[in-house]
Amino acid sequence: MTSVGVQETIGSEYDSISNSIKLILKKFGTTENEFKVYRHLIKNGPQHANKVGKELKIYRTETYRLLKSLQQKGMVNIIFDKPSKFAAIDYAKALDHLINTQISRLNELRLVRDSLLK
Repeated sequence: MTSVGVQETIGSEYDSISNSIKLILKKFGTTENEFKVYRHLIKNGPQHANKVGKELKIYRTETYRLLKSLQQKGMVNIIFDKPSKFAAIDYAKALDHLINTQISRLNELRLVRDSLLK
């Protein structure tokens, strides 16, 4: 197999994994645009918000809102610089954070249920 063939195979495997993760994240409240920004940072590394917005054709204010939301979800970190850069957390760590968040929410729900049953 040529190096181009290997790159195409790796690219299609990456796209398949990315699409699977996209479906999972959507079930847990990640929007289409949040995933676009997240995937862009995964593929391209840390970037300034303006660059992300320009490359994805998303308005600057919307880009900042999306990045803030992704940060709150534990999927993006801020690199304090002038101007600040944003870096995606790798898929496995982002999914671990999502799992832990859901476990915490379920535990809270269990406590509420238990208090109602007393």
